Amino acid sequence: MHSIVSLISGRGSNFEAIYKAAQAKSWDVRFTGLIANQPEAKGLAFAKSVGIPTAVIDHRTYPSREAFDRALMQQIDAFSADLVVL
Repeated sequence: MHSIVSLISGRGSNFEAIYKAAQAKSWDVRFTGLIANQPEAKGLAFAKSVGIPTAVIDHRTYPSREAFDRALMQQIDAFSADLVVL
């Protein structure tokens, strides 16, 4: 079984489509987390509604792209992802 983390910035429509396809086709995957870079991203609500842990890493609060990337990688590692999808 592969564990998946999704990155979103808004509605999360790609994440929702992948999640629903995985459920409908009984893919051997587990969604371990969803990370948004905007606290108001609408996709957070869907993930929470289906029991997927969420995190927000707001890129605007980091002094550099490198600092943001480090924080993002730490969260991906914390969710123990095999795959990261956009």
